[in-house]
Amino acid sequence: KGGAGLVFTEMTCTSAQGRITPGCPGLYAPEHEAAWARIVDFVHSETTAKICCQIGHAGRKGSTLPPAQGGQPLKPEEGAWETLGPSPIPFGEGWHIPREMSKAELKQTTDDFVSAVKRAERIGYDLVEIHGGHGYLLNQFLSPLANQRKDEYGGSLENRMRYPLEV
Repeated sequence: KGGAGLVFTEMTCTSAQGRITPGCPGLYAPEHEAAWARIVDFVHSETTAKICCQIGHAGRKGSTLPPAQGGQPLKPEEGAWETLGPSPIPFGEGWHIPREMSKAELKQTTDDFVSAVKRAERIGYDLVEIHGGHGYLLNQFLSPLANQRKDEYGGSLENRMRYPLEV
């Protein structure tokens, strides 16, 4: 067997809406589970390495072209999808204006994270990491620039931390 170590996936999206680009990997459908299981089984059969699935949601930074194609927001004719965020504040000039997440969407997104973890467990991942950085959804809730909500998920640092901690 190959050497020991720890192998991480890149961010694996918890829903189609949570993708960064159309080609981002996901862990929200049965076919994803089957494909990832083949990879995890291969790593375990050929090495002593542990494998970690990093899961996340792009939030307002989603619906973009891949970085090699410029990384700019997709246009409708390119297959753009509606993005979600803590507040309707775009990531930058010319970016999609995300829809402020409703309480139902917050719950659904949390459920999507839970479902992805359950899939990762069934697949045989050794670890799961929740991606909370790089300006993606959970990080957006922490930022007073991206999160200007007036409910229990906005305002003070304690309130802005509420949703990431719930997830």
